[in-house]
Amino acid sequence: MRISRKTICVVADDMFFFSKIENTAKHLDIAMIKVKNHDEFRDKIEGKTVDLVIIDLASRRIDTEDVFTKLKSSPEHQQTFCIGYLPHVERELASKFREKGVDLVIPRSKFSREMSKIIEEHLEPK
Repeated sequence: MRISRKTICVVADDMFFFSKIENTAKHLDIAMIKVKNHDEFRDKIEGKTVDLVIIDLASRRIDTEDVFTKLKSSPEHQQTFCIGYLPHVERELASKFREKGVDLVIPRSKFSREMSKIIEEHLEPK
């Protein structure tokens, strides 16, 4: 199934993994916006429709907690589905973000392996 005219926001700084997400988005005909901090969130996302947010929860260069908080405090994005990925050994961090409201927290390896399927599944109309 091809999904068109959808937009995802990717909060990540790992260029290799970002490229993998970008290639998957192109294959699925999805527009993509890259965000590295809450200022970029404000400049690139506010006032726009975003259908899905993907966050590297273990990023060392991005304050992902801040970006996620800004996302969920924005009235237009409160209901936007959010996928967070991280190394499977980061159990405490995974629990922290689940408690904060990240809709799906998954190991990076699973997200990498099933990226296309996961993105499509969470972009389909409910």
